[in-house]
Amino acid sequence: MWSVAGAVLVVGLVVEPGHSSTTVITPTVVTVSLVPTTTALPTPSTPVVGRVSPLAEVPVTAVTAPATTVGTVTEPANWVQPSPVIDHLVLVGDSLAQETAAMVAMLTPPLTSVRSYFGGTAPCDWLDDDMPANTTSVVVITFSGNSLTPCMSDGQGGFLSHQPLIDRYRADVATLIDMARQKGARVVLVGQPRRAPTTGQDDRADGINAAFEDFAATWNFVTYVDAGASVETPDGQYTDYLPCTSFDQNCQPDGQIKVRGDGVHFCPIVGENPCSIYSSGGLRFSLAIAGEVNSLVNRNA
Repeated sequence: MWSVAGAVLVVGLVVEPGHSSTTVITPTVVTVSLVPTTTALPTPSTPVVGRVSPLAEVPVTAVTAPATTVGTVTEPANWVQPSPVIDHLVLVGDSLAQETAAMVAMLTPPLTSVRSYFGGTAPCDWLDDDMPANTTSVVVITFSGNSLTPCMSDGQGGFLSHQPLIDRYRADVATLIDMARQKGARVVLVGQPRRAPTTGQDDRADGINAAFEDFAATWNFVTYVDAGASVETPDGQYTDYLPCTSFDQNCQPDGQIKVRGDGVHFCPIVGENPCSIYSSGGLRFSLAIAGEVNSLVNRNA
């Protein structure tokens, strides 16, 4: 465990098969020290094992307004107006969500956190799940470009890639947004980091992020944060190492620290999720997500 400004930071909580403070912390807080601590986390009220099942359905206060026009786009009439109070965070995603869920929860201390993620999944794997959100929720959606499950089949014995993958992600994330907005939740779309060129999948983040930015520019109560940029070079390229910040530990003699482990994930130990050691990349990604969520909380306080 590690401590930031007196709060406990756990590098991870869930073993993926195969593969109290009220201080608001934002991505601008880079002068805090990160030191070992023996403080224990409180026991979660719901076990977090494998694919995380939503908590009991959160009741929704339906205040449905007439269809609203944003620019030239008309929002569905069944989208519910969010409450000015935000006290609930729903994290939906894949293994990058799994790597960072505990840190995001720690960095957004006023909010109750519900986690719906599983490594290797794509947005289409979550379309049949009931969105555990209500009018006081922020739904954080973060998918990095997986195409491994049956719903991503290309119909010819393989899986979607390149533009067909991007098109499928765009359609399915639009559905996830619709599910959240029907519950009256705000939505944060998380920009993804580029994968290493050696994966042959380094074009996925660009297309996914462009779709996410389009949605945020189109719909009310949908925002975008480019968290992926926090683990990339200044010109947006993939890198395994970045200069240490003031919160990093065990920097190399050249002042660099490992932020990516296997070309996709953050943990310096390849194949570990959760990570058993400090993950600078995971913390940077989490700080960016938490900064956007905390900004929404503060804006509506």
